[in-house]
Amino acid sequence: MQSRQLNRRQYFNELATTSEKYFISYIQQYRQVGKGTNVLEIGCGDGGNLLPFSRMGCNVVGVDMAEERIRDARIFFQENGAKGHFIASDVFQVEELKYQFDLIVCHDVIEHIADKDSFMRKCKQLLKTGG
Repeated sequence: MQSRQLNRRQYFNELATTSEKYFISYIQQYRQVGKGTNVLEIGCGDGGNLLPFSRMGCNVVGVDMAEERIRDARIFFQENGAKGHFIASDVFQVEELKYQFDLIVCHDVIEHIADKDSFMRKCKQLLKTGG
């Protein structure tokens, strides 16, 4: 593990910068993202990828199995005056989020999932029609 990953606040800020600079501009080539867009990140960790989406007025939800990462996400979002909802759970166990999202972000996650077919089916359940 690199030292920047041990400093959770630094890692959060680096992910936010990367998301703002690269992820959003890439996504916007295919889909408009902005106020009112419902964005889910599966495996959100500390939530850094979601911060720029929140600042744009998106409704953001992050799910991660690690309770300590979710705790940090809530703290970091509060420190940044940002809004977000964070859930400590295995995404396969989350039923209350079905058919709500315009966009799902997965950064450094899919390679950790053994049953990718089931994961993709779960993602489809979480997306709105046209998401």
